[in-house]
Amino acid sequence: MKAKINLISAALCLLLLTACSKKILSDNPEPEAMLYEINHKDDVSLVFFDHNQEGGLEKHLNIYQRFAEAFDTIQDVHVFHVKEDCVIEFRNYGYYYFNNQDYKLKSGMILSNGVDKPILVTNPDKYIETYESYFKVPFNDKVYYSKLRKAEIAERQKESEKELKSKFKVDQNYAHNLIQNSNVSYYPKPNAFFKCSKGKVTAKAFRDSTKTAKSFMQIETLYDKNGLIKQYSTIINGVLYSDDLYYRNSYHLIDSIVRRNEKGEKSKDVFKYGKKQFSIISVDEKNVMIAKVFHLNDKFQCAKSETVNGSGDVVAISFFEYDDLGRIVKEVNVTQKLVYEYKNQQEDFYSKMKIYNITDNALLSENIRYSEGNKDIFISKEKDKILSKTVSLNDSNGCAKMIYNYNSDNNLSEAYQYSYEN
Repeated sequence: MKAKINLISAALCLLLLTACSKKILSDNPEPEAMLYEINHKDDVSLVFFDHNQEGGLEKHLNIYQRFAEAFDTIQDVHVFHVKEDCVIEFRNYGYYYFNNQDYKLKSGMILSNGVDKPILVTNPDKYIETYESYFKVPFNDKVYYSKLRKAEIAERQKESEKELKSKFKVDQNYAHNLIQNSNVSYYPKPNAFFKCSKGKVTAKAFRDSTKTAKSFMQIETLYDKNGLIKQYSTIINGVLYSDDLYYRNSYHLIDSIVRRNEKGEKSKDVFKYGKKQFSIISVDEKNVMIAKVFHLNDKFQCAKSETVNGSGDVVAISFFEYDDLGRIVKEVNVTQKLVYEYKNQQEDFYSKMKIYNITDNALLSENIRYSEGNKDIFISKEKDKILSKTVSLNDSNGCAKMIYNYNSDNNLSEAYQYSYEN
């Protein structure tokens, strides 16, 4: 079907008749009748009629509007609204006539398939049912899908609530393997710079390297004695913007993260563990929904991740591959492929990451990492053009003291000053 709709109002029935058929649907017109023609042979025509009266038409008009909007882009379905007294001629494979001067019928719907004699229904509760039975197709408009969508979301919430209540016995071996091997952001590979992940780490952001202007942003990370995050806070212009508190079980796995935003509103991410996967369920005052699912292989490495929105739709899927040393070597999603390269067998952090278009395998960009003395340098480039550069100045323990970010014009965009409190 192609796009088109005819919405006929009062202008449709400017042709008033001096004589009208007494039958609602007739095969024969009055001899001297002036007719409004509906000449849509083989097409669907839906005529909603009333007499422009006040009151009692809410449901009738509401369903008319639903049909009008549903077929707004369909060329071979024509929707009419007849509000005045008139006779309409349906020019199908036979000619059929509708008289809208019978005030015994206050409103109704006429359905024509463009071939046979049209049919009439006067109960608005039967309009959609009659349309579906007559044309043998469902009427799935946006109202239908809205109801279906709400039911679908409600079902997903029930599934999430069920997952929230599920039980799985975690032991030391499970926890150790997951923390060591999963390679996800919540459980990154063991930090080679363990001394950098103890106590409190503060990063202050400045617009320039002189640090004369007040820091516009401050990030505070609090670690436990095992180098695992306990609290992560962001302060913008001196005001707390967000605060995340990490709660862990006796095996150091995350039980939940309680989040507080700048308005003081709280939400919680609950971690649920299983034999071959673990999930994150987002819980707030309005919603309970699975937000992330990590699928694990036999080595407890994340082989697949799914990101889910607040309605329960999977909006992103990524697949991961690893080398014999447990380092990620490939990441694939619906649009891109990321390939990781390492300088040697000892390095846990990549030296190059190349990003390819998944469709034609064209190289889109690459990230390069290398060290010069006490500096780590990260460059993002597209062909020969540098997109951005980051330079990290490190102390004797390899911990960052200052980080400088440069844009594509090699101008400093921001600088971060790090301090450590053990």
